[in-house]
Amino acid sequence: MRQAYLLLITCLCSYGLSAQGTTPWTLEKAVNHALENNLQVKRLDNFAEIARLNLQQAQNGRLPTANGSSNVGAQFGRTIDPTTNEFNAQTIGFQGYQLNAGVTLYNGGLIKNNLRQAEFNLAAAEMDAKVTGNNIGLQVANSYLTIVLLKEQLTNSRAQLQLTDDQLSNTDRLINAGALPAAQRFDLVAQKAANERAIVELENQVLTSILGLRILLEVDFEQEFTVSTPELNPSEEQLFETFNVNEIYAAARNVQPTVLAAELRRDAAETGIEIAKSGLRPTVSLFGSLSTNFSTVARDFTNPDLTGIEIVQGPAIPVVINGEDATLAEFGASGSPTFPKLGYFNQLNRNFGQSLGMSLNVPIYSQGRNKINVQRAQVQKLNAVLDIEQADNQLRNDVELALANLRGARQTYRAAEASQEAAQAAYDNAQRRFRAGAANSLDLVTATNRLEQAQTEFTRTKYQLIFNRQVIKFYLGQGFSLN
Repeated sequence: MRQAYLLLITCLCSYGLSAQGTTPWTLEKAVNHALENNLQVKRLDNFAEIARLNLQQAQNGRLPTANGSSNVGAQFGRTIDPTTNEFNAQTIGFQGYQLNAGVTLYNGGLIKNNLRQAEFNLAAAEMDAKVTGNNIGLQVANSYLTIVLLKEQLTNSRAQLQLTDDQLSNTDRLINAGALPAAQRFDLVAQKAANERAIVELENQVLTSILGLRILLEVDFEQEFTVSTPELNPSEEQLFETFNVNEIYAAARNVQPTVLAAELRRDAAETGIEIAKSGLRPTVSLFGSLSTNFSTVARDFTNPDLTGIEIVQGPAIPVVINGEDATLAEFGASGSPTFPKLGYFNQLNRNFGQSLGMSLNVPIYSQGRNKINVQRAQVQKLNAVLDIEQADNQLRNDVELALANLRGARQTYRAAEASQEAAQAAYDNAQRRFRAGAANSLDLVTATNRLEQAQTEFTRTKYQLIFNRQVIKFYLGQGFSLN
């Protein structure tokens, strides 16, 4: 475990060193990068793309359909010749072509309502992506401000170490001059070691927090990465700006996507009722088809082959016609004519057929499925209405909680400010007394530790107040900015 920890610290330090000289990441840049590269946001974007494809499919529902087919095979035994519809006891090869087309003229409003529902679903999916983007943005802002806070605390700790060094140097001079006993330096040496330890811990926290932000932003580990440290000194007027809960809620209601997504799904569910009702209505369709076929036994009966055939007179037969003697004779052919096979394309041309018609489908009884579908769609709409109310209540609660957190952060900030001022005064007094020989090094170290704790708490409360104020700006639709 110790080796793994040392390896992690080494990697983090290498990230910090490699980041030197690069363009620092601002909060706005970090948030925009997260919205484009975070895996959760990408997943929701894919869902929105699926909804967009569903919309395109619903739009295509207005277009006619067409499909073609071909079959080829052989028939054995007593079979029907597909070109003559006659029975033949022989092997017949065949091939056919078909082309069918159709268009729906009326289907109870199914196509129109499917299109409307797809539009609502697409808009809702886009709102869901925005919800996830907002959540990621708040996480990035929180992580970013944590890094800035740790950096400021690290700066304060280094300044505190320098102050302890100065105090220890002064003490050593007084000891060497015989003005103080040697034991007076021990507390300051311990304080210096504690300050050095605090600096190491803060450096590790900074690097770990930067690593967490890098993971949140999906930044490649090969890419150099550093965070800018802006000067965050908002004025008292900004930190204690007055906000009205109803105004914030009204603004959030118009710009936050949670309630908007629920309302769009309500509209989609309402359209689903009309889709279900279309199953109770008739359907009118127009259809047409083209077909032709080929057979290996088809013959061209219009062009017989008479080659080698002669007309032969038969024996004379005496007869009496109108009382007079006469003879009759029959003429016959000396052979049978043959019929050539009909060519492939000639068959396709002669067997070409067309059809055109209209169909009407009236639902009479479907085991109650259509009625149940309507009832199910109505219940889904009721759930969608409840989702709107739930999302609205959640948004109201979030706004009120954000304002309560802001008020609490302001009170904590004021208390920490007063504590820091008191600790600073106590430290200044202890330092004066120490220089005058009226206080020992333990008193000075104690005052120094209290001042350091007060400064750390004041810095933490300041950044907490800045973040809580940023949350309010977020609900007002002002985006993510440290201004």
